[in-house]
Amino acid sequence: MQAQRIVKLFKNLFFLNTFFLLIIFSASNTFADFYVIAGSRGVGTKINSLPYIIESSGFYFIDKDLSCTATNKHGITITADHVTLDLMGFSLIGPNVIGAYNGIYMNVRTNVEIRNGTIRNFSSWGIYEEYPFGDGHRVINVRAKGNQSGGIGLRGYNNLVKGCTSVKNGGDGINAGMGSTATGNTCYGNDHCGIVVSYGSTVTGNTCYDNDTYGIYASFGSTITGNTCYKNTTNGIWTGGWGCSIIGNTCYNNTNYGIYANHGSNVINNCCCGNSTYGIYLAGNNLASQNTCYSNTTANIYDGGDCTIINNHAPDVP
Repeated sequence: MQAQRIVKLFKNLFFLNTFFLLIIFSASNTFADFYVIAGSRGVGTKINSLPYIIESSGFYFIDKDLSCTATNKHGITITADHVTLDLMGFSLIGPNVIGAYNGIYMNVRTNVEIRNGTIRNFSSWGIYEEYPFGDGHRVINVRAKGNQSGGIGLRGYNNLVKGCTSVKNGGDGINAGMGSTATGNTCYGNDHCGIVVSYGSTVTGNTCYDNDTYGIYASFGSTITGNTCYKNTTNGIWTGGWGCSIIGNTCYNNTNYGIYANHGSNVINNCCCGNSTYGIYLAGNNLASQNTCYSNTTANIYDGGDCTIINNHAPDVP
């Protein structure tokens, strides 16, 4: 009987702990898919110091801020595929010097996820996939700040950057490659673009302001929806290729255009006000409909030729 009571007690404790953990996870307002509690026995590999090389697939984490004092090495180098790295809310901190070394470095890797922490003050990128055939990476809930070459740079394709903040980096805030998705990010004060994606990408629900060139740059066949871009040094949104859909964005007080739409793009239901030249610049063969363009200096909407411009509120500039 005593043994049965002990077993029953342990069962009750197990279910009670599980119940509280589920409450904590469901209440957590985070973009991460899940958290792993650092220190749990048998779960993942803890990284204790930098520099560090991840050579095998699996789960890795840190449980404190880690500084990389070496000026000639990456903070963490990932040489394996199918890796998850959870920063657990802590920071990777670089030596804050000019150089060519990244906070987290990959080269031709696939299916790497990096999440939940800060990467700052590295001499090149905060996170960098170097080769254009790397693919399927996910960067979620990461803050990249003060890195010399850029915040998050994922060359290659089919990447996801979600819920990140990229601030005051020396290049692009986020560069996500082709066929990629950038969603729910904030990029400001970067020395080049806020967000850059290559062709066939989706850019949605981001805020990009006070960047030194474009708020958002997207290439051929991309979809750009629901973003806010303001006070960027050149354009709020620039599409560098034809056939894009630019829908439901707000672009104001940018130094040049609010939106530049390359040939054959749809520009629908955007609000572009107070930009220093054009509210919306249509390169040619575009559809522009249901946009509100007001108080832009040169013209509210520019027709580059053979465009269909209907049902907009865009009074002539005096």
